[in-house]
Amino acid sequence: MGVPLVALLALSTASGEAANASAPHILFFMADDTGWSNVGWHNAQMETPHADALVKEGLELDRHYAYLYCSPSRSSLMTGRLPFHVQQVNRQNCDAGQGVADQGFTFIAAKLKSAGYQTVHVGKWHLGMASHGHIPLGRGFDQSLVYFEGAEDHVTQRSCIDPECIVPITDHSRSKFGNGTSPYDLWRNDAPAADVAGSRHNGYQFNDFATAAVLAYNASGGPLFMYLAPASAHTPLEPPDEFLERYPPDWYLDRRQYAGLCSLWDEILGNVTAALRSRQMWSNTLLVFSADNGGPVYWSVDPFFPHGAGANNWPLRGGKTSNWEGGTRVAAFVSGGFLPEGMRGKKLSEYIHMADWYSTFCHLAGVDPADAAAAAAGLPPIDSIDMWPLLSGAAASSPRTEIPLAVDANLGQIRGAVSALIVGEWKILQGLQRQSFWQGPEFPNASGYGKFTDPALNKHCGDGCLYNILSDPTEQVDQAAAQPTVLAAMQKRLDELRPSHYQPPSSEQTQACQAQVKANGNIYGPWLP
Repeated sequence: MGVPLVALLALSTASGEAANASAPHILFFMADDTGWSNVGWHNAQMETPHADALVKEGLELDRHYAYLYCSPSRSSLMTGRLPFHVQQVNRQNCDAGQGVADQGFTFIAAKLKSAGYQTVHVGKWHLGMASHGHIPLGRGFDQSLVYFEGAEDHVTQRSCIDPECIVPITDHSRSKFGNGTSPYDLWRNDAPAADVAGSRHNGYQFNDFATAAVLAYNASGGPLFMYLAPASAHTPLEPPDEFLERYPPDWYLDRRQYAGLCSLWDEILGNVTAALRSRQMWSNTLLVFSADNGGPVYWSVDPFFPHGAGANNWPLRGGKTSNWEGGTRVAAFVSGGFLPEGMRGKKLSEYIHMADWYSTFCHLAGVDPADAAAAAAGLPPIDSIDMWPLLSGAAASSPRTEIPLAVDANLGQIRGAVSALIVGEWKILQGLQRQSFWQGPEFPNASGYGKFTDPALNKHCGDGCLYNILSDPTEQVDQAAAQPTVLAAMQKRLDELRPSHYQPPSSEQTQACQAQVKANGNIYGPWLP
């Protein structure tokens, strides 16, 4: 795929061991929109051999939690905050409130850079692009190849947003996303990537950029931190033929296309880890793999396009956009030579949240995780907890016993605010939860699945649905009526959390943003000084 790996490996054969051997190289791999049942270690029908091998030699994280959709999960990872302390709303490129709008938040890349790391980001950003201070280089990354919005046409790199991205693309010169005139969304370092925008599938482009960055690594410059976030499995469903053909032609189309895209991210993961091994870096690397949310199991809202998002979270309930386990409990593992041998080949069922990698990485780098810049700006402090004692085997249980998944997250006029909280074995959900259904092991296998407009797929929890997610992990039995004392305690805890809710306001600046798009040659980019 792309530039052959053997050709890239020929570019460099020198050792890549870091000068500071005590600090590991860190590779965080974010698998966009990847369903619980769309990875080989949960479903033998999925072709993800590289990830499967890494799980086998690593540590599976069986209860790793994220936000119910894209940008807030990424914001949580980058800032070490639970989503309700940084942001809980997906926004578009021309909204200055997109992502982590306040530059007072210190990103993990900046923390690691201060500890002597070289930093690289490849793939989907979705964390803000209003100014040069909001893009990867302004947040602590040395180099990057990214797109800014939540989705794009993988083949043309033209922008699209849900739910339009669900629409199948058959003619890339006249796509649903503006009939071939939508702006390109591809940015390299500090300028539009005009020379490669639209040249080939973004999976290939991200693969080659990430692999080349590893092979060009200079050990004298400190250890490497790479945040690799290919958006392969996100709609639109556009797998290259070589990956589509790995799956039976009699599979339902959405299922087959989506599965092909999962095999694409697996190939990227395999190539980058192979590059790390070739540079003798793997023995001192910590790899963290996580989906950003559960797999999308919804159907297009456009009745003229019979197409859906294609994922599967079986046996968990729900999917992306819901606070059910299928939307927030995500496929994850750690691997790499830095992981102690005694922890390899195991499954860890303790709670970890996406925000916790911030303090964990800071600990490994030897830098204080406290965010002084944010404190000076009056922003919420980090919520991150150092998980290295748990991951290394020094501690038997997780220090995280509570996970506020969402607190008064405003998901639109129809849904209103939704909340969800885990405390110990209990989970409470409040508000209207969409995609409240269970998928089967062969899902999707019929048209019309997961329609947003189908009230039968919604469950309104009001002030509280209550589940014991340890004894009832698929959330079959609502125990709100049977456990009134527990319900009241969970409601009280949510009420205690609400006063610290933080959400930057929307600030759509379409005219200035589009003027910059035009100046960039029809490519998105920062428009503020």
